[in-house]
Amino acid sequence: MKMQEQDKYGAVEKCRAVLAVWTEKKKASVLCRELGVSATLLWQWQDRALSGILEALEPRGRRECAAGPALPPLVRRLLDRKVRSNELCSVGRSVSWRQRRSRSSAEGSPPAAS
Repeated sequence: MKMQEQDKYGAVEKCRAVLAVWTEKKKASVLCRELGVSATLLWQWQDRALSGILEALEPRGRRECAAGPALPPLVRRLLDRKVRSNELCSVGRSVSWRQRRSRSSAEGSPPAAS
């Protein structure tokens, strides 16, 4: 991807595009055609937006909260998918750490710091 294509749209334009799809004001295919971007790029914008939302709104104590306001089905599916993806990543890191720890314990040396 050329540098010009990367800088063509700023954060505000990307936000408006993502929100237009999430609020069902525009179909993704129509929006991509209007902006001259690929569907893949629009999905990347949505993924980054969801990551930012989840990170910004994560409770400090990670306590579970009551269900909030109703979300459009598309946004709910995207959020659920992102949460599952984040959980799988953290499980993978945990398993990897445990494997390193058990190997080093078996060898009689202290666990390696990561």
